[in-house]
Amino acid sequence: MTVRVKAPGRVNIIGEHTDYNDGFVLPFAIDRYVEVEVRASKDFSLTSKLFGQTIKVEKNEKRGDWTDYVMGVVWALEEAGYKVEPFEMTIDSTLPTGAGLSSSAALEVASAVAIMKLMNHSIDPRELVQICVRAEREFVGVRCGVMDQFTAVFAKKDHAILLDTMTMNYEYVPLNLNNCEFVLIDSNVKHELSSSEYNRRRMECETILKKLNKRSFREISEKDISALEPTLRKRAKHVLGENQRVLKMVEALRKNNLFLAGCFLYESHASLRDLYEVSCDEIDFIVGFLKGRTGVLGARIVGGGFGGSVLALVRKNISQLNFEELDREYRKLYGRSIRVLHVNSDDGVLFSQLISPVSSSGI
Repeated sequence: MTVRVKAPGRVNIIGEHTDYNDGFVLPFAIDRYVEVEVRASKDFSLTSKLFGQTIKVEKNEKRGDWTDYVMGVVWALEEAGYKVEPFEMTIDSTLPTGAGLSSSAALEVASAVAIMKLMNHSIDPRELVQICVRAEREFVGVRCGVMDQFTAVFAKKDHAILLDTMTMNYEYVPLNLNNCEFVLIDSNVKHELSSSEYNRRRMECETILKKLNKRSFREISEKDISALEPTLRKRAKHVLGENQRVLKMVEALRKNNLFLAGCFLYESHASLRDLYEVSCDEIDFIVGFLKGRTGVLGARIVGGGFGGSVLALVRKNISQLNFEELDREYRKLYGRSIRVLHVNSDDGVLFSQLISPVSSSGI
C-alpha cells in the first residue's frame, strides 16, 4: 500500500515570537505544500526530490540534516506509544525552504499523518500537533512554539486562525480581503545564526519570567518590565505589544478595515526590527521600499527572522512594475533576486485528510 499526504505551509499575519510566550497568533495556511509518499519497506529510506538525495537511516539518531524532521516524528510517535515499522518515503515540495513559511512543520505533519495511515493507526489532531512539536523541539533541537504545526493541521480555507497558545483555544477569522491580497516576497536570504538566535530569544524570554517571578507573559504589564535591563526590557515590550496587535488586527479584519490592518503590519515589523532584533538589512530594505508605494497597505518580516520572507498586504491591481523595480534595486545592493509569491489560503490536514475534528473551545 502507498499513502500520499500533503500538508501546507503557513503565513502568520501577525503575532511573531508570541507563540512560545503564551501569546496570540493569527496564521493561515497557504496553497504551497510538502507532499510525502510512503510505503512499507525492510529499512527506513528517505528520498528528497528537492535535494536529490536518498538516505537510508540505519539508526534513528540526529544527523543534522533534513532527515531529522522525518525521523524526529518517528521518534516522537514511538515515544507516544505508537509502533512504527520501517518505510520508504519520497518527499516533494512546492514550499521554498528557509523562506519563513514553515516547510519544516509541513514536513513533520505530512510525515506523521502518512506514517499513521500506513501503520493503520488513528490519532487525535491535537495529539498529532504535540507529537510534531516534540519532534522539532527534542529531536531536531529547535525550541519552536506550537503555531506552525497547529496551522498545518487545523487551518481552514478562506480563514485565519486566532490561536491562544496559552489555552490552545482557537477560532476562525474570515479573510474577506475584497480587492486586496497577501503577497510574500522571498528575500532568498537565510542567515546561519537564525536557529541559534531563535533559541537565544526563547532563553531571554524565560529569563524575563524568572526575574519578574511570573509564570507567563500574560501576567506581565508594561509597569512590570520597567526595571528590567535594557535588552530584556526590549524583548518583553515586543511580546506585550505584539499580543495587543494580534487582537487589534482581528478586529480590523472583521470590520474590513484593511488600511488599519496594514498599519499594524508596519508596526509589527518595526517592533521585530528594533525591540526583538530579529530582522536583517535585506528584509528591512524590502519593507522600506514597499512603504508608501501606491497600492501597498502594509508589510513586515515573517518567520523566525534573520532572513526569510516579507508579508505584504497589497491591492490586487498593484503594478508588477513595483516588484520589478524592487528586484532591480535589491540585486544591485545584495547580488541576489527576490521571489514574489501570490498565495491563497487553504485547508490543513484536519480538513483535507479527513481527520476527525475536535472542539475549538472558542476564544
